[in-house]
Amino acid sequence: MARYVIGDIHGCLKPLQNLLKKVDFNSKSDELWAVGDLIGRGPEAQGTLEFLAELGGSFRCVLGNHDLHALAVLCQLRKANPKDRTADLAKSVDRDLWINWLRKQPLLLADASQSLVITHAGIHPDWSVDEAALYADEVALCLQSRNFVQFLDKMYGNEPALWRSDLSGHERTRFIVNVFTRMRYVTDTHALEFNEKQHPDNVAPELKLQPWFNARKVSPWRIAFGHWASLMGDTKRSDIIGLDTGCVWGENLTVWEPESNKKISVTGWQR
Repeated sequence: MARYVIGDIHGCLKPLQNLLKKVDFNSKSDELWAVGDLIGRGPEAQGTLEFLAELGGSFRCVLGNHDLHALAVLCQLRKANPKDRTADLAKSVDRDLWINWLRKQPLLLADASQSLVITHAGIHPDWSVDEAALYADEVALCLQSRNFVQFLDKMYGNEPALWRSDLSGHERTRFIVNVFTRMRYVTDTHALEFNEKQHPDNVAPELKLQPWFNARKVSPWRIAFGHWASLMGDTKRSDIIGLDTGCVWGENLTVWEPESNKKISVTGWQR
């Protein structure tokens, strides 16, 4: 059995199928873990979800910011953006099915036997993996509750930017969601900063920002994440595995095999 961890798919069904064929993926014996942003911006949102759902128990994923936003659109909390290319989902007779399928997905997956953990954007520098798992469970409970629509409505916003263990209510869950699905840079006090999206080599030093993973101590855990296309997987750390390689922007779609520590890529969506 092989396990593959795949980067941001963004509704790019053809590259996804090409990549799984390239690694000879077998849904009867292999596992595919996805770091989120399954849909959004790419051409085949519904087809991608159908393909992944049909993999059954061999497929597991975490939610990304585009997935959560799609949920809010499907629940009619936000207007659909044509650039997101999720209109087919919003109009689908299976809309409720996809709402229920998406909201059952977690924000964090871990396998202690491989010292492996995945989230969409990363793990806050001040959190241990165990703490992060507990915080992810808090959000999962909200998503799976009867009040999940209210949770989705309140998750938008950049504040609070600084973690405090005594945060509560919507402020607490908003911060947790932002860490797992939107984080790239943090300040010297580890506050979240959402304006910069460039590669760290191109960020002005006077901004005093650092990638979230540079603010984390090295640990036995390997953290795989997506979300940050401009990195192209370049973290300069063996314990931090970047997997968003710009598939939806015409670059590559990438899988990583934790056991062999190899990355395999195919060409992404060609508009």
